[in-house]
Amino acid sequence: MTIEPSAWRTNDSEVFDLARDAVGHLVALLLGLARSGALDTKAATDESRRFRSDLLEAGFDRARINQLLAKVEARAAELEGPRQ
Repeated sequence: MTIEPSAWRTNDSEVFDLARDAVGHLVALLLGLARSGALDTKAATDESRRFRSDLLEAGFDRARINQLLAKVEARAAELEGPRQ
C-alpha cells in the first residue's frame, strides 16, 4: 500500500492551526461580550458560527486560510480595543 504525500506543507498546517486558535479566541470574545450584555446574544452566536463555518469551508486553500486569519485578527482587535 502506497501513501500519497499531502498537498500541505508543514507551514500550511501551522497556519491552519493558528487560524483555528484565532477563531476559538474570537468565539470566546464574542460569547463573553454577549454574556456581559455588551453584544446581542443572537448576533454573537451567529457571528461565531459564521467564522467557524468559514474555517471549515476554507479547507486546504491556503489563500482562503490567510484571508480568514486576517479577518479574524481584525475583528478580535476591534472587539478587544474598547476593553483595554
